[in-house]
Amino acid sequence: MSVQDLSKMGAANVALFVDEQGQRVIEKYPVSDVEYAFYQHAAHRLNAAKIASPKLLFADPARRLLRLEYIPHPVSQDAVAGDETLAMLARLHRFPPDASWRYHTHTWSVSALEKSLSLLALPEQASQQLRRFQQSSEVLFRHPGLISGDSNAGNWGRRDNGELVLFDWERFSMGSPAIDLAPLIKGMGTTDAFQALAERYCPLSAHATARELGREIAIAKAWIVTEVVTLLAARQKADLPRYLSWYREHLPGWLDNTVTLL
Repeated sequence: MSVQDLSKMGAANVALFVDEQGQRVIEKYPVSDVEYAFYQHAAHRLNAAKIASPKLLFADPARRLLRLEYIPHPVSQDAVAGDETLAMLARLHRFPPDASWRYHTHTWSVSALEKSLSLLALPEQASQQLRRFQQSSEVLFRHPGLISGDSNAGNWGRRDNGELVLFDWERFSMGSPAIDLAPLIKGMGTTDAFQALAERYCPLSAHATARELGREIAIAKAWIVTEVVTLLAARQKADLPRYLSWYREHLPGWLDNTVTLL
């Protein structure tokens, strides 16, 4: 049995195994209560609605361990905002939430914002602009529809037969579709990119207007900055300095160009 570690930003250990039958499988542990419950209760219903997640092969509740189907073919950042991806996300966002399912709680608290600002060490004007985004962020979290909560390109793949699959459901929750749409745009994105994506998505869903959704995508982009740097710091990930350096270079100009959307 051979093993390849696939852990990235998450808290769980993720490994690719070749099992005794020569099949490649993913083993992930200890998964969050949200992700464990997702595969126990929600995944089969969502799969029946063509919202594809990896097949559950084995679960150990004591160890919070999941053994999952390996999805072999990655989806690139350039391809992740394709029509097929948007259609699957729209199906998820329209699916009726079940009150018995377990959900991750998404928030953008002042304390999390200030922690991220202390790590980022941005110029004062940029810090004040990011605070304005945080003050406008409640619109992301009060929406009652389902979201994956983590739709970045690294969490999409294709089966050998070409079927698109979304994995990593530890942030499964309810909130604005913008939370799932923002990661589809490369880098921090532009106001034009936010609007164009919103205009493509809105005909697939009953959510708001394209203008309102474009604004929410911008807010989600700003929120993700706090999420990324605080998670990397809390989990002591080696990538933290690289992310901080990138944000210090790109955030001030981005904030200048997008704060007018608020």
